[in-house]
Amino acid sequence: MKKCAILLLGFVLALASSAGAAKQPGEPRDFGVGAIFGSPTGLSMKYWLTDVSAVDAAMAWHFGDDDRFQIHSDYLWHITLPSLKVAEGRLPAYVGVGLRVLAGNDSEAGVRIPLGMSYLVERAPLELFAEIVPVVEFAPDTEGEIDGGVGIRFYFK
Repeated sequence: MKKCAILLLGFVLALASSAGAAKQPGEPRDFGVGAIFGSPTGLSMKYWLTDVSAVDAAMAWHFGDDDRFQIHSDYLWHITLPSLKVAEGRLPAYVGVGLRVLAGNDSEAGVRIPLGMSYLVERAPLELFAEIVPVVEFAPDTEGEIDGGVGIRFYFK
């Protein structure tokens, strides 16, 4: 799993370096693919609907009491805070709501509430992000959990 994550990161960075003077992501219809590391760890995707809203999804490995496969998708709202200005690019905070399914010996489903930050690189089609995600599981039992991770996505223009 670690080798796969390192290879994926290397692939994304190689694509980014070959992109030249590509535009910054975060515009309507921008689509990004990359990796998330943490819990979960795996493939991450994001599609921008407007310049402030997007849908993300992941197919990943969830680490916990018993390791399982996770699929999730969220609707995200991005807010650029005046106090978080950067010299180049954009640094929006985001909040969202979505669903998570864990598949394995004991499958579960729950509601996700992602809270995070994205750095949208100005001169390359890259996004770096970090998030913490409270999860309320509703099936088979009701309980709470926290997911979180950091990641990178390459945007295709």
